[in-house]
Parts: sequence; C-alpha cells; structure tokens
Amino acid sequence: MRMFSPRSLVERAAGKVSLTPVNPIVPALILTCCLAACGGGGSGGSTPVPEPTVTTPILDPTTVALLDSVPGPGVTNLEPKQLTSSFAHPGHSDASLELSSGCSGFAGTTIRRNLFDLSRADFNQILDHKINCDLNENSTYTVTAKSTRSNEAASVSELFISSGVTNPSGLAVINQFDLPRDTVNDMFLGYVTGALYEDLDLPSGIETLIRDLILDIAEANWGNLVDPDATYGVTSQQISYLSRHPDGSPSTELSAAITFPVIPAASGFVARDRVILLTHATGSTPSNLNDTDAWYILANLFASRGYLVIAPDNYGRGRTGGGPENAPETYLMANRTALNTLDLVNLVLEGRAYEGVYNGSNVAIIGYSQGGHSAIGLYLLFETQGPENLSVREVYSGGAPHNLYETVRGVMQHLDRSCEDGAYCRYVDEDSTVPFATDRIFPGFLSYTDTGLSLDDVVTGETINPEFVTAFLGNDPELDDFKAMLQLSSFTQIVSAEDNLSGSNALVHLYHSPFDRLVPFANTSELAAVLEPAVTVDFHENRCNSDSYKAIFNLTDKVGVLHTLCGLSVLDDALADFK
Repeated sequence: MRMFSPRSLVERAAGKVSLTPVNPIVPALILTCCLAACGGGGSGGSTPVPEPTVTTPILDPTTVALLDSVPGPGVTNLEPKQLTSSFAHPGHSDASLELSSGCSGFAGTTIRRNLFDLSRADFNQILDHKINCDLNENSTYTVTAKSTRSNEAASVSELFISSGVTNPSGLAVINQFDLPRDTVNDMFLGYVTGALYEDLDLPSGIETLIRDLILDIAEANWGNLVDPDATYGVTSQQISYLSRHPDGSPSTELSAAITFPVIPAASGFVARDRVILLTHATGSTPSNLNDTDAWYILANLFASRGYLVIAPDNYGRGRTGGGPENAPETYLMANRTALNTLDLVNLVLEGRAYEGVYNGSNVAIIGYSQGGHSAIGLYLLFETQGPENLSVREVYSGGAPHNLYETVRGVMQHLDRSCEDGAYCRYVDEDSTVPFATDRIFPGFLSYTDTGLSLDDVVTGETINPEFVTAFLGNDPELDDFKAMLQLSSFTQIVSAEDNLSGSNALVHLYHSPFDRLVPFANTSELAAVLEPAVTVDFHENRCNSDSYKAIFNLTDKVGVLHTLCGLSVLDDALADFK
C-alpha cells in the first residue's frame, strides 16, 4: 500500500522555479488587471493560510509551474476555431497581474480563489486565467501570466498553445424523431410513477408512508411538470459535435440532445429570444433520448413551450462513454464541462438550422446536483470568455457541491471518525456518499489532471484507502496538487466575483434543501454569500423545507431521497418561468 510523502504542489512549483531572466521583450497586447487582496473562502474546519511574509525582492521573475490547463502539456493540434483556453497556477493575494500573448484578438481575465490546507504556506490563492486568442493554423503561441507582489517580487507562469489544421467537422445529427403534444404532456407523469420510485429505492416497511408524503410534495410543488400543457409537439435530435478531449485536443465524439418545437404552418409562431442550456445531473445522458431520463424529459417540456433546448452530455457519457477506452466522466470538472458546452453552443447558433425557433441573444442555464455545479461553471465561463453577442439572463442551480473541496474533506472526516458534527460531514453515509467519491469524483480528476496520483493510490476495493484519508487530513505534501485541484473546482473560494461578474445581467436562482443528506446545505449558503455582492441572487431557502420534507427526513436516513425531490421542485420552478 502506497505511503504518501514526496513532493507537494508548492515544492513542485518551487522545484521548477527558474532564476534565469525572462525575455525582456514584452509581447504586444498586454492586459493588466490589478485586483486588491480579498478575504473569505474556505470553511468547515479548514484554516486559510496566512498572508506570506514580505521578502527581499528577486530581480528576475521566478517561474511557477501550472496546476492545470486546457490545452494540457503536449497537445500540439488545438482546433483553430476554438478560441477559448484556460490555465491555473498558485499565486498570492497581494499580487497584481499582467496577462500577455502575441496571438491576435487576445483577451484575458483571472478568477481568484483562496487556497488553503496545503502542507506549506508558500501560496494563498489559485489564479485561474481565462483567455481568448484568434488562432492561425499550425501556429504556436505563448501566453504569459506575470505576477508582481507588493514587495516587487515577481513570478511568471506560461501556457504554450500549438494549433493544428481546421477540422471540417461541426455538428452532425445522428438520430431524430418527433413527439406529439400528448406524448410530451405524459412524459413526466410516466417518470414519477416509474423511474423515479426505482431511482429512490425507498426502504421497505415505510415505503407506502414515504410515497404518500412524496405525493403531497408533488401536488404542492410539481404542477408544471405533471401537467405541462404542451403548446407544440417536439423534435428530438441526438447529435455529435466537434469540441475537445479533457486534455484540450480535438474530439468529434462528444454528444448532446437538442430539442425544439414542431411549428405548424401559418401558426404565427414568434421565435424565442432565449436559448435554454440544460446541464445534466448524475447518471443522466440526455443524448440517449430515453423517456426515463429526467433531463431528456425536461428538454422536451421546455421545447414544447417554444424554446430551443441544448442538453450536452458530459465527456465520458454518451458517445464518449463506454467502449474500449471507457473514458471517465468529467464529473464536477467545471472548467472542462463548460468549455465543451460553449463549443456546442457556438456550433448550434452559428448555423441557420435553428433560427426559426431562436432569434435573440439571451441564454438561460438550468442545472441541479452535479448539473448545478456545471451551471455555475458555465455561467462563469460565459461572463469571462463567452461570445459578446450572447448574454446569460437566468441561472438555476440547486443541490450542488459548490464547495467541492470541503464536501470531499467531509467524507474524509467521516471515514477518519473526526467529524464532530461538522456541516460537511454530519450526514456522510459510507454506502451512498463514499461511492460518489470513489466511482465518480476521483476517476476524472486523477485521469485528466497531473496530481501525481492514480486511482489505485486513492481507492482500495470499494472504499477510500485509509492511508490516503490520513494523508489528506494531515496535509501530506504529496496530496497538495490533488487538494488544489478540488479547490480549483470549488466556487465558494472565489474572491474576485465582483470583478469577474461586473457586467453580468443574470438573475441567479439558488436552491438547496436543509434536509439534504447527500450534498450539504452549506455548499449553497456559502455560494450565495460569494455571489450576492456581485450579481442579483434569489436564494430560495424555503422551497424545499416543508413539513413533508421534514417528515421524510425523520423517517429515513437514506441519502438521496430528499436531494432528488428538491431537484424536481427546482425544475418545476424553472418550467413555470418559461411559458
């Protein structure tokens, strides 16, 4: 069994620190952003590292290694049509930043997150750079991030971009069929009486009582889902599209569902000014066009009200899942899922195939659980790198692990028996919660990022390696990269939201049941505190806390029941808003 001890992120970065001078010829097109130091971020028992001590400045900038990037190292055939990239590295809260590159059309911004719980206090932030570049074919570019601290000490991090030739592929329809209005109207009711109860797997003995309580919740909260009053029949398409592998190299195998209304001739239909993006929850694959999949059903319900709906599969699901490679899903890897979705949106809207149903510039994003996390990541991408002709107007996000780091840490505390009733560990269940870490979260992070760890190092049998648990909670230096990656995919550590979202016109709807045993409520309450100073937030704290929720909570400790029920209430609210 592996013993954890070698180099940490800070040691790896320090080990790659170069005291050789940086080329003094500064590339044209420099974007400078000076952000003041901010507090906040982190909770649930973690202690943010203190401000680094002031040191004598070094004359020449030191080099800090990247934590993560898309494209990753070694990718030499980036698709020239894909203008967006990202890279992240550790940094300091007192540093001003300069982003520069010689590529044309260069623009960039930085999302700052607090960084903590590492083995050493060399850095206290993650600097997550979002850049746009116009790429020529078969060309190489360097993007440089230069940080200058308050004591004039400087450091640099670099992303190297190499493009290939333009891929002629775009968007291809693989399967298509129409559904009449009556079928669409009955879809959710069929799901409630069939797949929903199977998914909930209610405990025997009290199943009837809980079913009655669920019916009470359904009657009070799911009226739009059960009786959607479809205006139109729906065309459902299974499509493949050109996007990127998690390492950034081109891939034509990603898949999605696209749904839109069947418009009768001379109906007087007016094209909608919003396109709806659905970011699916755990276990869903919208492109399968399966009427037992809640997110495919939802895509049809919105389309039946006249909207163009785009519902991508995460990489590792649909056409990229299964097969000989059996690729892990990019589960809760927000930067990557958002880039895939943005590629898809650009392909759908740049053509003319759907202009009869969508003619506008507005976007709505809807997600729950894993999809709620994806929704916030996609929203941030639109606000920092999205097309100028599109504006996110609504975001619906519920029941999501927005503080992914603390959510995983809570699992570790439970396994270590050191929870002490903390907000992120009190409801952890080894039979339900732990498999989400071992089977879903860990495989993608350990496959697609350079943490120095393998799945065999972390998972033993069907549980987490006890030595890994001890090393994680004990701030073992070998786990620094892995812990930093989890924090890079957490939104509650963001301290630059007011800068990043200053131009946002979105209304962000947040939901979370206080009775949720699967994803702790603190995830969303903390996110609300981060977003509220920057953007309009409607935190529906009372949406999923009725007496029926409380009764089910007291009747069973089965983890996913109330989590799922609240999700359906979120989707009903969203459907009600799009008549």
